[in-house]
Amino acid sequence: MAKWNPVTFIQSAKAHCPAHVVNVLEELVKFTSEEADLVSWGRGDETGMVIFKARSDEGLLPLFNLTTDGQVKFYINYLREKQVAKEIIRDYQLKMESTFLLELDADVYPHDIGHPVDDLFHTHNQIEKFKHAIQGVTARLHQ
Repeated sequence: MAKWNPVTFIQSAKAHCPAHVVNVLEELVKFTSEEADLVSWGRGDETGMVIFKARSDEGLLPLFNLTTDGQVKFYINYLREKQVAKEIIRDYQLKMESTFLLELDADVYPHDIGHPVDDLFHTHNQIEKFKHAIQGVTARLHQ
């Protein structure tokens, strides 16, 4: 049974993160609740987690997760391991790289790691670009 839910997740984030990070987390938790094919809530005692999962031919695949300590993880390498179509992975990778000015190529980024929300999301436009990218990847996985 999941320990976390939207209310407890945001309460914990408020205790651990600056207000602007909490605002981003709130918006992305709401987006996840509305758009994910499955929302998976963590069971940890210290840090809460929510995972956005999308339906595909390979089953339910995680696209990103958020934690109550203000981290976001993109599951790009996980999708590579699951043999998701290269075009879908490349699209996801390029959108994350261009939105957040990251290098997510498999050679440079061999493992999915958490990134501080504070380092990535500086404008509301970045939040919107991120949400649109996730919606696009989800739609392609559904095909």
